[in-house]
Parts: sequence; structure tokens; C-alpha cells
Amino acid sequence: MKFADHLKHAADRDTLRLHTPGHKGGLCALDLTELSDGSFPDVAIAEAEARIAAHYKARHARMLCGGSSQGVKSAIYATGASGIADVNSHRSVSDGFLLAGKSATYVGRRGDVTPVTLDEIKRGLKPSDGAVVVTSPTYYGYCADVDGISAFCKSRGLTFIIDGAHGAHFGASDLLPQCFADRCDICNVSAHKTLSALTQSAILLDNLDDARHAALDSAVEIMGTTSPSYLLYSSIDGAVDRLGRAAERYAALYAPIESLKREFPFLKNDDFTRLVLDCAALGADAGRLNAALCRRGVFSEMTDGRRIVFIVTADDDPQNIEILRGALTAAIAEQK
Repeated sequence: MKFADHLKHAADRDTLRLHTPGHKGGLCALDLTELSDGSFPDVAIAEAEARIAAHYKARHARMLCGGSSQGVKSAIYATGASGIADVNSHRSVSDGFLLAGKSATYVGRRGDVTPVTLDEIKRGLKPSDGAVVVTSPTYYGYCADVDGISAFCKSRGLTFIIDGAHGAHFGASDLLPQCFADRCDICNVSAHKTLSALTQSAILLDNLDDARHAALDSAVEIMGTTSPSYLLYSSIDGAVDRLGRAAERYAALYAPIESLKREFPFLKNDDFTRLVLDCAALGADAGRLNAALCRRGVFSEMTDGRRIVFIVTADDDPQNIEILRGALTAAIAEQK
């Protein structure tokens, strides 16, 4: 039974809600908490996390309500070791080392769109380090040498952690990079970034033995809330379920996106759904061009001063790519 079905079953019961949340179902009937008769959600959570782990080919999965930030901090805190990290890492990486009371050596080139390399990791590694934290994919859709870094970490007894926040959709289609959850010790993915889940939804995946997994589970509890949102949990379970049937959706998007990339200077990255427009190659100011797109009702994910990043997911239709094409054509012409 899917998590949403458990929620609906519990919500449909004729009961007097003398428990949290305070709106008593008025805001949303499915916004439930633990029920004192034990009917929900003990089985629902275990079932959903088992399905998610199987999808990503990981040993364990944990649904998170605190976004990938919770997952990254939990992974580093549980590992309890100093380590190597990408200089362009998300702030949750430095937060994790700070909370663990450990130091991090940052390698790579600041502002680079690509992830750190194995050579950079080797050069920066200290004898006291016990962890390697890599961002893959990067915000710009580039993937690290996961296989090479994994082999190196295993040979040195290092815990290999991947911040894969932007790669939750990997493996859903042959047109996308492979899922990397089975090639590292711990990785997190953001269900709300590239999947159809509610904001703050994330998944922490690991391949640890029982003792180390228990330590990671404890860290998740420390970093998270004691009142998780079952609406978020339900959206995660549903999003992963839909992802398993999304290959045709990605196939329908591929040709329009590749056509768009031939017309405009997008970066040649590893994830075809991550569109990164190189405004400098156009001779256009990224901020002004992005503002022109906004005026036309097209909103990007972000701009870094030189590039504009657009995120396409399986919830987009091919027609959306044509709308972007028209908006870009008009906005670029306006800049000249």
C-alpha cells in the first residue's frame, strides 16, 4: 500500500481529532500525525522507505523533511571524521563538519561548473582524513568520476559521501546518467528539486553496515524534526513511484531540448535536462536577459552573473521547451 493510501484510509475514518495538528484537518484532511492506536504510520514509513531503497539500489533509504541539507549534515556528522570536500559545495557541507567538530580541506577551483576530480582529491588528502564529500551532479549538470573516486575511497578506507541533491532523477531513463546510490557509502537526493515532490522533501540513501547505519539514523534524528510532515513523506513515495514510469516522459523531452541546444549556446553537460545558457557567449548580460525572460513569464532556477540555469523535469511537456525557445529568441533580440 502506498503512503498516500495509508493517509487517505486514516483521514477517512470517522474520528474525533484530539491530537495535533491544531487545525484538526481543516487546512488539509491528510495532514496527520502519529495515531495513538498504532494504526499509522509505523508500517507506512517502513514500506515506503523499502520501496525507495529498492528503486535506487541502495541498502537503506530514509525520507527527510529537512531537505538535502538535513541529509548532508547527517552524513558528515555520523561519519565523525575530517575530510576532503569540493570548494563549491553547498553550505550544508561546511555546516556538517562544523557540527561534527571536524575540519575540511576544500579542493577544486572556486566558481567552476564541474565537480572536483580524483587527482584533486588525492593531492588534498591528509593522513587524518576519513571522508570524501563530492557534489555530483553540480548545479550545472556535470557529474563526478564516481567510479574512480569510489574505488580510491575503498582502497583507503575512506567514507565516500555524495551530495547528489540535483540527481534524484538519474537512472530513470537511458538518456540520463546512471544512478550513483549503489556506488558510494552515503548519498542524498532532493526529491523536490527534480522530482514531483513537495518542497523540503529529500531522501538519504546508504550502503552501510548495521552499526554505521544506526549511527546515521541517529544523526538524522538529531538534525531533523520530531514532527515530520506526512504530506512530505507521501509526496516522496509518490514521486519515486512516478519516476519509475517516467522513461517515456524523458524520451519525449529529449529531441526538443537537443534542438534548443543547437540553437543557443548551452553548456555541454552530462544531464540533458539541466539547461545552462552561457550568456557571455551571446554577448548578453545574464541578469538583464533573465529579467527579460521573467517579463515574458519564463522563470529560471538561478543566474550566476554569466549563466542562466533552467531545470526541466518529467513534469514538463515538450511544449514548454518551445515556449522557452520563443522567450529566449525575443529576450535576446531585445538586448541587442
